[in-house]
Amino acid sequence: MKEGIVYCSATTGRLRVMREGCCIIRREKIPKPVVLLDTREKEPLPLRANHPNWIKAERRVTLKTGDYSIEGMEGLLALERKILADLVACTVTYRQRFLAACARLSGFVWKAILVEATFEDIRAGIERFDIPSDVHPNAICGTLDAIEAKFGIPIIYASTVRELATERAASWLSKHFTYWWLEKNGHGRVLVDSDGLRISLNTGFSRRWVGRLIKGCNLKEPSVD
Repeated sequence: MKEGIVYCSATTGRLRVMREGCCIIRREKIPKPVVLLDTREKEPLPLRANHPNWIKAERRVTLKTGDYSIEGMEGLLALERKILADLVACTVTYRQRFLAACARLSGFVWKAILVEATFEDIRAGIERFDIPSDVHPNAICGTLDAIEAKFGIPIIYASTVRELATERAASWLSKHFTYWWLEKNGHGRVLVDSDGLRISLNTGFSRRWVGRLIKGCNLKEPSVD
């Protein structure tokens, strides 16, 4: 952890899955995900060790795309992880290989690039992390913005603090799995039925979904010229 900073601890409980005021995790035997780790990950994030409440197990496999996936969702979900030094190299030295990987990643229904640094970390200069490079912070952030715009891959700025990056990845994987499992087993794509947090399978919300969300939040729908 960063010196002098105390972070809020992650929850130690399971994800809440509620129907009509009752938790259905035990009744419906909702499982936790088995995370697949690519064999090329030299220092994988300790997902199961740090968050056994979210992650059932980890298994080493060879993934063609991404560094992490979930058993049963291999063709649907992929998470690419980038530590700061690797991201710098991908911006210039290995740029074409990185962009080719992003093109493959874009084919997944659920995907993201997890950056083990905050936006502020990058903009303040990578020399603070003893990374020998002349790459400008604008080049790094601009490349990530372009990747998200071109390929539709969300960029998750996490943290250089390993524990926080691990929590971010574990939460992301666990929630995507649970939404998928619930929908697949006829429970609808929602965790708590009373809060209206439903997620469409499409990359964007349809007007019908936006209308429902606006109505649920008691907001006025913006006019479209």
